[in-house]
Amino acid sequence: MSEPLRPADPSRIAGFRLLRRLGAGGMGVVYLGREDDGTLAAVKVIRGESADDPAFRARFAREVELAQRVTSRWVVPVLGADAQAAEPWLATVFVPGPSLVEAVAAHGPLPTATARSLGRLLADALADVHAAGLVHRDVKPGNVLLALDGPRLIDFGVARADDDTALTASGMVVGSPGFLSPEQARGEPATAASDVFSLGGVLAYALTGRPPFGSGAPEALLYRTVHDEPTLDGIEDASRALVARCLSKEPGDRPTAEELRRLLTEDDDPDGATERPDPDGAARLHRPDGTTHLPDAVARMIAARSAEGLALPEIEPTEVDESAAAPAPAEGEPQDTADRRPTRRRLLLAGGALLLAAGGASAAALLANRDDDKAPTGKNRPLYVLGVHATESAALISRVSERAARLAVAQHNAAADRAYDLTVKVLRDRGDAAGAQDVAGRFTADRDVVAVLGPVTETPMRSAAKVYGQAGLTHVSSTTGQQDYFVTSPSTSFQTGMAHTALGGWIALHAMVTNRLGRIGVVLDRSGGTTIQDQASLLVQQWRDVLGAQVVPQVVAEETDDGPEAVRALLATGVTAFAYLGPLDATVAAAGQLASAGFDGPRWMQHLLYGTDFPRRAGAAGQGWYVVDSAADPSALTTKAARDFTAAWRKRYGAAPEPYAAEAYDSVRMLLGEFARTVPARTGARPERAALGERMAKAKYQGMDRTYAFGDYHQFDSSGQGWMRSTYVHEVRDGRFRQLGSLADLQGAGNAQS
Repeated sequence: MSEPLRPADPSRIAGFRLLRRLGAGGMGVVYLGREDDGTLAAVKVIRGESADDPAFRARFAREVELAQRVTSRWVVPVLGADAQAAEPWLATVFVPGPSLVEAVAAHGPLPTATARSLGRLLADALADVHAAGLVHRDVKPGNVLLALDGPRLIDFGVARADDDTALTASGMVVGSPGFLSPEQARGEPATAASDVFSLGGVLAYALTGRPPFGSGAPEALLYRTVHDEPTLDGIEDASRALVARCLSKEPGDRPTAEELRRLLTEDDDPDGATERPDPDGAARLHRPDGTTHLPDAVARMIAARSAEGLALPEIEPTEVDESAAAPAPAEGEPQDTADRRPTRRRLLLAGGALLLAAGGASAAALLANRDDDKAPTGKNRPLYVLGVHATESAALISRVSERAARLAVAQHNAAADRAYDLTVKVLRDRGDAAGAQDVAGRFTADRDVVAVLGPVTETPMRSAAKVYGQAGLTHVSSTTGQQDYFVTSPSTSFQTGMAHTALGGWIALHAMVTNRLGRIGVVLDRSGGTTIQDQASLLVQQWRDVLGAQVVPQVVAEETDDGPEAVRALLATGVTAFAYLGPLDATVAAAGQLASAGFDGPRWMQHLLYGTDFPRRAGAAGQGWYVVDSAADPSALTTKAARDFTAAWRKRYGAAPEPYAAEAYDSVRMLLGEFARTVPARTGARPERAALGERMAKAKYQGMDRTYAFGDYHQFDSSGQGWMRSTYVHEVRDGRFRQLGSLADLQGAGNAQS
């Protein structure tokens, strides 16, 4: 069900070689692509008006970030995306099978056992989706692809056009009429219970071949969904009761996805099926005679579609200019030896075999590199490896983490009396759950790796923590702030960064200590993510209930362009202070809007924008904006440790330390200090991985500006008053972020003036 590439089609998008066209529509084109390691991908390229819409790009980037949190086998994973490309694109794993709509249309309703098996696996997928804090919002037969080992749930609302029925906005319909829930039909937000309602509709369709509320005009379907009972004729009694419960009008009357999965697993199969795990771990239902529950016709359809999808065209080898001069031989090496070195062309041609031999690992992980400043040689010292778990899409934080690790390791290796040498190994994921798990798996499999700095962002941290925990490999993240990773990794995962949710309240504290309390307008732009939503709630509560000042909040729904209207509405109320908590693009736009209106009161942005190019993009309109964060500018600190660190960083990298450098460096120094205490004194004995986690849990380390210690859940311990001295206010001045001081500094200055 594909066609050849057209002359105007690109041959490659990022790391994907394009093979064929899978489809095209008003928003763009979907291609079949292949990564260098052989992974097939569906690559969706956005064109037309949407590609020129900054708001669409921001929503697109947000949806990609949400989808990458989900790790379920039954959800098609995101392989990569770029919202800032000239033509934004999104790549997911390619599933060559037909959709449930196609299978039922061609071969009729599924047998009860098959439908129940399908429902169980989809409920399992939704349970993982909901556990990640997400809502799918558009579960329908067309978004269920069939494969021989089970279904795949696709399309989290990623890359939708503004006129699509799956918009997320207040008072707008979200989902596909005929399968969306009553609350969605009324324009209310979708919840996890809404997904269960939609899954009930999918089950009804699989069992009867008909949508539960019939067909026709969208308006009619929406009315029936809200007011009429579903048509479930033809469904046997046991299954009908469960489907009816899923399709309850009241969300509270529906089972959760996890409960639905359990009910579909525990109930006796009407056809006598039993559950038996396949050798590869996939749960598949089998009849007593050993055949699967898939009807023969559907199985043949899936197999034929898979074969059709995998009948790939031959790919021409990459053209490489061999006229370039060959590298000179190393000193003392014969010329003919140098000539026999593998050329770039030979390496390219051998790449496929190399990747296959590596087990199909991600290209990002294969780009691992050891420290370019190799440990000194000359003594027979043990060599241990410090890992850095970086993320390609978080370039600043990843670069800073790597540099901090290399500086700390170089300083260790410079000590003449050291008992062992260290080196650095860097692996990068793409910001996705699967890639993060792959990177963590590679670090844990390398017995020379004794500790890891990272992951650097929330989605990889959530996915990788469990892998590190199971292997007993201690890792520290200095930049993540969602502090629930202890649940899946109770012994080896540590965080030296402040809880992100607390930073909303610190905006209020900054206003108080600088006498800037007034009537504040707060915009919560939900496109900024769940962390921002928590921050906004805390800011409103602290400003109003604790400090007794006035607050006028405005909420901007995801996937809408309502930010400017929210700003206009707040300006009309006469606010004297302003906080825009949202993504970068929207905050830049708000800065321009406030500047045009002549607003000169205090303005705050959310903390994740510290270190971004907000000052450059906002220009003069960004002057005077504040960001409150726990990240320090070490070049502005006065402690000896900070001065020494700044000088060492400048000497090594030729510039002042970047944002988040101090915290990453302190984290590495703490980690390596505790590791040193686990190294056995006797020659040849290796340190035990578990010992480092035990030491870290009890450790205290004096960094440049704060004492690092951990709470009961291995989160940064911010108890006491020390956090005021390590929470900083940065102001945009002259095209850059400039540190004004800590909250304690500003409080002291205010007291001195009063």
